Amino acid sequence: MLTFLIVLGYIIFVLVLVAGVVAVMLSLPGTVLILLDAIVFAACTHWQRPSWWVLLIVAVLALVAETSDNVLSMLGTRHGGGSTKSGWIALLGGLAGALTGSLISPLFGSIGLLGGAVGFLLGVVLIPLSLAVAGGYCAVYWYELKQGRTRPEAQQSAKGALLGRLLGVMSKTLLAAIMSGLLLWAVFVPLLRH
Repeated sequence: MLTFLIVLGYIIFVLVLVAGVVAVMLSLPGTVLILLDAIVFAACTHWQRPSWWVLLIVAVLALVAETSDNVLSMLGTRHGGGSTKSGWIALLGGLAGALTGSLISPLFGSIGLLGGAVGFLLGVVLIPLSLAVAGGYCAVYWYELKQGRTRPEAQQSAKGALLGRLLGVMSKTLLAAIMSGLLLWAVFVPLLRH
């Protein structure tokens, strides 16, 4: 029975890591989920695996990931000619789009179950991600028009928000994958040595 619970613990640990990476793609704080997963797993192993220095590295990577996502979104907006406030508007629009996408993704996910892995990916990951990007674009475009900017100027600012958001999600996803890989290495390599 104890062996079954240990194996179940490892399975849950890995599934939460995967869920964290997917959450990052949906513009949710998946890096925090990955960090919490690592801390809980370390506590369950009496702080033997992963070691404290791996936990520290993962914590720093989580902080960098959460910060870089927002900074890149804002910098993209600024690069496109938008104001600092437009950067915040891009962030809020992106979050609103991701939230809307996550609310309707179960519908597309159930269609995805019929369509296999491609349908699942399309329904659960791409819909919220697309709506997050579109939400940031539309929010900046609308805000810049309300500020009296011309349509081309508003489009340029919105394109910057779009590019910044995409770069932010890509960098955050990469960091989440690195965090997960490091944790998998720290947990499973010592097991393989025995």
